[in-house]
Amino acid sequence: MRLLRLSLGVLCFLMALLVPRYAESQETQADVQQLIADIVEDLSLKSELEEDYSQLIDDLLEISQNPININSATADDLKKLFFLSDFQILSLIEYRDSTGSILSIYELQTIPGFDIIDIRRVEAFIKIEQVDKTQLNSMLYGRNELTFRYRTSVETPAGYKNSYSGSSKYLGDKNAYYTRYGYRGGKNLQLGFVAEKDAGEPFFDGTFKTGFDYISGYVLLTKVGAVKKLIVGDYHAEFGQGLTFWNSLSFGKSSSVLSVHKRADGLVKHSSAYESQFMRGAGVTLSMFNSDFTVFASYKNIDASITDTLDNGDLAFSSLPETGYHRNSSEIDGRNALSEFTAGANITYNAKRIKAGLTFAHSRIDGAFAGVQSIYDLRPTPTEKTAVGLSADVSIKQHQFFGEVAADLPNGYFASVAGGLFRLSNTVQVSILGRSYSRNFNPRYTAGFAEGSGTCNENGVYTGISILPTKGWRLSGYIDLFKFPWLKYAVNAPSSGREFMALSEHSINSNFALNVRYRYKQVEKNMSDASTPTVPVINQTNQNVRLQVNFRAAEGVTLKANLESAMFDTDSTSVEYGYLLAQDVNVTLSKLPVTISCRFAIFDTPSWNTRIYSYESDMLYSFSVPAYYSKGTRVFALVKYNPKPWIDIWVRYSQTYFSDMDEIGQGADLISGNTRSEVKAMVRVKF
Repeated sequence: MRLLRLSLGVLCFLMALLVPRYAESQETQADVQQLIADIVEDLSLKSELEEDYSQLIDDLLEISQNPININSATADDLKKLFFLSDFQILSLIEYRDSTGSILSIYELQTIPGFDIIDIRRVEAFIKIEQVDKTQLNSMLYGRNELTFRYRTSVETPAGYKNSYSGSSKYLGDKNAYYTRYGYRGGKNLQLGFVAEKDAGEPFFDGTFKTGFDYISGYVLLTKVGAVKKLIVGDYHAEFGQGLTFWNSLSFGKSSSVLSVHKRADGLVKHSSAYESQFMRGAGVTLSMFNSDFTVFASYKNIDASITDTLDNGDLAFSSLPETGYHRNSSEIDGRNALSEFTAGANITYNAKRIKAGLTFAHSRIDGAFAGVQSIYDLRPTPTEKTAVGLSADVSIKQHQFFGEVAADLPNGYFASVAGGLFRLSNTVQVSILGRSYSRNFNPRYTAGFAEGSGTCNENGVYTGISILPTKGWRLSGYIDLFKFPWLKYAVNAPSSGREFMALSEHSINSNFALNVRYRYKQVEKNMSDASTPTVPVINQTNQNVRLQVNFRAAEGVTLKANLESAMFDTDSTSVEYGYLLAQDVNVTLSKLPVTISCRFAIFDTPSWNTRIYSYESDMLYSFSVPAYYSKGTRVFALVKYNPKPWIDIWVRYSQTYFSDMDEIGQGADLISGNTRSEVKAMVRVKF
């Protein structure tokens, strides 16, 4: 703690010296990639999973290269900027319709709900023209992009060594390779493919027919006559509020407290390296009579842990792994072991103030579940699932209401969600959402707003508020109260919990911003190491405070300092405290096409309970949110070189040092020593 206080004091002293000197320096153009990373970081506030955000990043990059003309954009066009709230989109359109064309980006400050904070975030993705002069090339003469990425660990884990004799020994080397190609022809045609080999997987040795473990591709045609979308290959589908069918990336609670209303986009291309939760087949959306009619179908092989072959020839499985790893004999045996058929349809009626949709979805896995049934699962996991749901969005003056009701057939288990977005004034906005999910509601692909994992066994009420007290300052927060009516993982009784979050974002001037965030969460969990026959359920509390300072120190030099503390407390153990202090430096050289990003971090957390997740700058299509735990330091350096407009080169090195460990990991991932390091390199060519 003494080191922490000293570091914080030095940080504040430096900021105090620098602010007067550079407060009036000219603002440089924001780096689009860093801006996108900041947006995704905010939306992934609570994520503790290795999500693949490349699809989301790809969409924002595409918009930055073809900015939206806000003088001609429709509400659907603006909804692609998912970081804008529904209030802001509605306010912008109403302002434009009442006053005429917008003449300057800074005119957005006069629109209710917008502030300088929003303008700096949105300016890279919009343009202001009286007439949309954008003329993209035809479908046959468009833009191509080809990307190659390499990643490897510096240390060699035990599973790669010849001396390792365990069944989990990796059959491939520790290198990972990623290849991506994308083509956009005009406004109507997109196509692409992704090929990836993870670390430890065999590569061009005959194990996999294509050499790569994973290959994915798609062709997407949009807005051609009555065809709104036509997609062939790998894709996702999202409808309503995620209760009936939604198998693409979805965000829950985040620092964007008004973003509880999901904006379904129907059929969506799959262009990431995430090897699960996508469909392989075709889908089409036809637009007519103020309605969109969508049908889709998929048939693909999925991974499974096979345990037996039944008398009727069906394969029995105990689980359906979704990691995408096929590194050892066991993982390879389960690769593409079962087939899955998925089909569905949606009808959505679109009026000016009302949007209503009906969704039907069916999935079937050609196998029989034979795994161990958990105590909180009272019925076997079915391999054939059907769901139907009704959703609606209604706008009344300055307020918006939304909801969805879905049924899991034929058993009739229900899930429902309803909410509203309310503009109380030009500076105060409120979001409210309630959900009620049956404990047995269990369609194959859902992503409803929830505290727990999955859209089931949960009731809750969420309330968020956003206030603009003055120019450049936003206060926001949420309260979420939830209950689990039945048992769940690690909780042998019905339980409840609550979560609070408060955030202050203050853009002091064009060069200096200060963010402070506090989060409190209390849930009920089984007591660990209980000696009684009946395991008692006890309270578990996590608290987190984060201070972030962003500062443009000079032309081409930006600093970001993070100080974060965590506290963990239960009814049966002493309180644990942890902290993270990280300093980021980003430098864009004026005479060379080089950008350098680096970090030095100090962390001290007693256990995994007080781990701290913190975003790190990474190369394009990569998103790093490592968990800082134990005690030590972490450094990384990222260099981007752009010698020509058509080529970009990235190199990244990172290392974590654990001061109180002699070895890291376990099993095949065991590293002898107290450092874990990684090297990454990527080349992108545009033509």
